[in-house]
Amino acid sequence: MAVNPYTLPLDQQGWRGESIPGAHKRKWYTLVENDKCLVTALLLIPGEVGIRHSHESGELSVHFSDEMRPEVTWNPPGMVHGGVPAPANPVEAAIEGLIDEEAIKASGNPEFARFIAGVLEAHVKRVDEIVAERTRPAPAPRVIVDVLFPPFKTTIVDPGVADGKTVTGQWYD
Repeated sequence: MAVNPYTLPLDQQGWRGESIPGAHKRKWYTLVENDKCLVTALLLIPGEVGIRHSHESGELSVHFSDEMRPEVTWNPPGMVHGGVPAPANPVEAAIEGLIDEEAIKASGNPEFARFIAGVLEAHVKRVDEIVAERTRPAPAPRVIVDVLFPPFKTTIVDPGVADGKTVTGQWYD
């Protein structure tokens, strides 16, 4: 099966995220919709941020992190994904551990301990910058293909959506 998204009828394509404050807009295309699966291609524009959501039946997602790295992920039923989660920053946690005032005072030589902690902090931050720089994808559009299964229910739990909402089938915005 081959589908050219640009030739799909207007009721099989549209924009998502237009009603949500912030940069959440993305183009969607319904590639397959039947009683067994709902396959959606999403065009993500650089700078646009996804919406936090979950699926009652789970979601299989296929995308490329760059030209040569395909990724296939499975989001189990009910698992919230997409958008920007608020994870702990491991670099900040490491730095906080380095600048533990009680440990510095107990070292017997607090001036030297502070000096070493400062040097290590600078190195940790620089390594983090290098890793981020080398793993950052080029600012280019991305395509994600998501596969949902019956009952095709999506629950939006993003902070930008006041009361959240549940959608059955394709999410039209």
